[in-house]
Amino acid sequence: MALTYPDVMTLVWVLWATSFLLTALRGFLRWHSQRHIYADDYFVFFGLLTLTGLSVVITKVLPQFFLAGGYAKAAMLDPTTPLPLPAAEFSQRTQTALKLMFSQMLLFWTTLWAAKFSILFFFRRLVNGLPKYIKAWWACFIVVSLLYLACILSNFLTCQPLTKYWSATGCSDPEDLVRADASIKFATAADVVADVLIMVLPLHLLRKLQVSARQKFGLAVIFSLGTIIVAFAFARLAQVTKATSAAARDPTTIAEGPVLLSTWSHIESSVSVIVATLPAFRYLINENVGRTIGPSGVAGYGNSRDKDTSTRSRAKRVLSTRHKSSMRLHSSERSGTRSEEWGSETELKSMDGIGKNVDYGVAHAPHAL
Repeated sequence: MALTYPDVMTLVWVLWATSFLLTALRGFLRWHSQRHIYADDYFVFFGLLTLTGLSVVITKVLPQFFLAGGYAKAAMLDPTTPLPLPAAEFSQRTQTALKLMFSQMLLFWTTLWAAKFSILFFFRRLVNGLPKYIKAWWACFIVVSLLYLACILSNFLTCQPLTKYWSATGCSDPEDLVRADASIKFATAADVVADVLIMVLPLHLLRKLQVSARQKFGLAVIFSLGTIIVAFAFARLAQVTKATSAAARDPTTIAEGPVLLSTWSHIESSVSVIVATLPAFRYLINENVGRTIGPSGVAGYGNSRDKDTSTRSRAKRVLSTRHKSSMRLHSSERSGTRSEEWGSETELKSMDGIGKNVDYGVAHAPHAL
């Protein structure tokens, strides 16, 4: 095994701490800027909760697999090598570890999909009031939900009968390993398809959105964050299938599969939670996009401020600027409502072009005596 138990534990809890800090910061920024928590925030919080459970389970389960792996290699070199524990205790600990592995996979898929739903509901608020996009969103939501159920179901069908999963030998027969290999490939495909659907969904909206190129680039980055999760999904698949194939050829490496599966499952889960928190930090991409409250009390994109100019001919001129702006879409749809997004009151309306209303008021003060 390339990594030792302390190495894996350090990796697991550093990733968890990073996810926790970013999630807490996201919640603070959301509440500080809007005094409101949205559905996408709750999904991130739930994802952190399941990630915490996953981290605890991995911490509990891996010592037994490292112990079993070390014994298997020693026994291959010297068949008289005694068990590291009494036989009954060793068997009981192995069964407990396999049961925890089963629950670990349920936590893994739930964490991944919590992050996906967070990004999906983030987009849902952005298109609020645009019927065509709402219908597309519901279609995507249903497909993503079904893919989640398919991944959960695959976990129950990998080992037949199910009780064999946590028997003393586990699912270590050749046909079980083949089925496990097929299961992880199917589940990874479902994972990737869900991410691609979520990324493709806003492309049509982004193409028609009438904003600056810089703002459009920022939106494109936000909508394409799923590619990071996809990359880690393929990395996890490659590592786990490699371990499964090695176990089929060399039984002494049978314990390496659960270790790699646990490690890469936690890595992908942590990355998914981290990625789901990033939309709250979009101002790092475009410092000009943000929540601005002008003298009129209207929030929108751009700057709204009072300007005082110097006196001329002993006259004081006070310039008060009220600035409202809204992002609008080219669309045949004629219904549109305000959608609070990007930490501001952003209007995505089905109207042509980009509208901008600016009211100026000029008042002259009496000449000074």
